[in-house]
Amino acid sequence: MRSRFYVLFCLGLLLILAVSGCKSTTETPAPTEAVQATVAAPIVEAPAVTNTPRPTPTSYPTLPPMSSPTPTFTPSPTPTAEPPTETPEMPEATPTVTAGPTGTPRAGVVDVGLPPLPRPPAVIASGVLALRDDPDVAPPLSIHVSANQALEGYRYRVSGVLRNDASENYASLGVVATFYTPDGSRYGPIKANVACLLLTPGDECPFVIEATSKNLAAVMLHPEGAPTSRVAAPLTFAVTGRYQDAVGYVHITGRVRNPNAYAVKNITVNGALLNAQGEIVATGMTILVDSVPANGAATFDVAIKYEPYANYRLYVQGEQ
Repeated sequence: MRSRFYVLFCLGLLLILAVSGCKSTTETPAPTEAVQATVAAPIVEAPAVTNTPRPTPTSYPTLPPMSSPTPTFTPSPTPTAEPPTETPEMPEATPTVTAGPTGTPRAGVVDVGLPPLPRPPAVIASGVLALRDDPDVAPPLSIHVSANQALEGYRYRVSGVLRNDASENYASLGVVATFYTPDGSRYGPIKANVACLLLTPGDECPFVIEATSKNLAAVMLHPEGAPTSRVAAPLTFAVTGRYQDAVGYVHITGRVRNPNAYAVKNITVNGALLNAQGEIVATGMTILVDSVPANGAATFDVAIKYEPYANYRLYVQGEQ
């Protein structure tokens, strides 16, 4: 009896569990108030996104392209101490022929007195260097000193003429200067190429040598030259003008004439500027490229670096 009751009890319990399980699977429990509020709340849509342009940054005016600047050059002021860049041609003074060593007029050498161009003198002292004797054997050429000066800027100038004391013609001419300090130290040698191509007996040619050094006390001059079979030809000439160019050169112009019955070649014109004391302060030279025919003539223009001067001298030479 009890077993039957127990079986019935179990079957009833199983039936209840089955019914309650089906309800749980088919029915959804009622939502709570919080969930209902969430579900029932209206959905708020986000405002539509519009394409609003970003603010444009501050703009600046566009400058026109700049061209490359054109450089300007300001000429350096001309020092007041410098001579004027150009002087008008002036009438030449009456030439004075310089006598040669034998007392006869020496052809081709002329002194012309001219007014000096304004310029402060650059010479500090004259006769400052002792002249030493040349112990070396030299050709029969002699050196006659004209200027012996100390200049501004530790410069020294020695000038003069190289003379042919021999009885034959000489070429390959030069003057070599060796300077000395008070303690006997040597400065140099410095060579001046004498611009004359040929020296006949008794003839001469100018030279200028400059040295830049402190505290020079003496100088020794040595002549150079070699005998030659070349023959000189006599010439005549006339000065036609004088002017100064923009770069500081004095130009002496003239005309040379060949009075011979043959053509003359290698015609040279050497010029020397002389100061008020008659000292040579600058030299220059020009050579005529073409030969001058018999009884012919040619013009010349010799340029000399400007130095304060009172007159000048010309040396005109030619060869057969």
